[in-house]
Amino acid sequence: MPKMPNRPGSTTISSRPVIALGAVLLAGLTILAFAGGRLFGSAADNPPANGGNAPIVASGFPTPNASPETWAAAGPAIPTATIRDGESAPVVCLDPGHGGPDNGFTQFWSELGFVLVEKNLVLEHAWDLEARLKRHGYDVVITRRTDVAVNASGADVNGDGRTEIDDTPGTNQHLNRNLDEFQARINICNEANADLLVSMHVNGYSNTIPRGYETWYTEEREFGDLNLAFAILAYDALKRHLGNIRYTVDVERGVNPDSAADVDTPNTAFRHFIMTGPAAPGAIDPSAMPGAIVEALFVSNDLDAAILVSPSGRDAIVSAYEDAIIQYFAEYPPG
Repeated sequence: MPKMPNRPGSTTISSRPVIALGAVLLAGLTILAFAGGRLFGSAADNPPANGGNAPIVASGFPTPNASPETWAAAGPAIPTATIRDGESAPVVCLDPGHGGPDNGFTQFWSELGFVLVEKNLVLEHAWDLEARLKRHGYDVVITRRTDVAVNASGADVNGDGRTEIDDTPGTNQHLNRNLDEFQARINICNEANADLLVSMHVNGYSNTIPRGYETWYTEEREFGDLNLAFAILAYDALKRHLGNIRYTVDVERGVNPDSAADVDTPNTAFRHFIMTGPAAPGAIDPSAMPGAIVEALFVSNDLDAAILVSPSGRDAIVSAYEDAIIQYFAEYPPG
């Protein structure tokens, strides 16, 4: 078995009982939410500890009208990754969630006059992260580069004979559309022979109290230990880089197994988040590489949202992704 990374004592790895209640209450959202699913356990409602400095405030929300190159040029100095002699360059598949008609979570800030949209935030993170990883010599594939659905044509990508035109109103009314969209994203990663899948999101909820960051992984895969390894690295990197801008929480949301969402739903074939989960016969051919779902702060919380749109906050999140990926391949080189 591959060697697992050392876990700092502060890392919180949640067990099924800890978050099972949240899974039951939000089952309809968790299994087929377009982001790959979200659960909301307890969360602290304290502001970032800013050490006496002025509070971090929103500086305006950039939309993906700028090019990826423009964002990359603004990036800070980056740490060094080493590709050893004889090793292949790692291939990383970045999946910025949502896109096109699916906005993800949104928040309207009336006092600032703009809407925070998850699909735009994570696309900008992916643009910047791609440029940084390429500087390290990594190969990078992105499931979407603009504000579009990956399966924009509405094709029957998963081959089950159904598309979005077969969806009916009611529970999981976008079931077929979402299944084909997920399969289109998974196919991009698989066809690139990616070594790691990073599903990039920001969180949200129906009230404004939950805040913080969390990662999700699938245990029940042949590379479940590697899924956990990357989920831990991503969580710890977020804690470190957000801590550098004096962001703290009283209650950590932790590293979570997606089997916590294993509850009765109308779609009994799905017991895991689709992007990183196992095969669902007749519905989903799974990803062929380790990976995790990362939820970087809550767009629905004013304090988190202010950090999400601040230059220092965006840099901290992208730097966390970058460092986690570098550490992962240092421990588990491809090939």
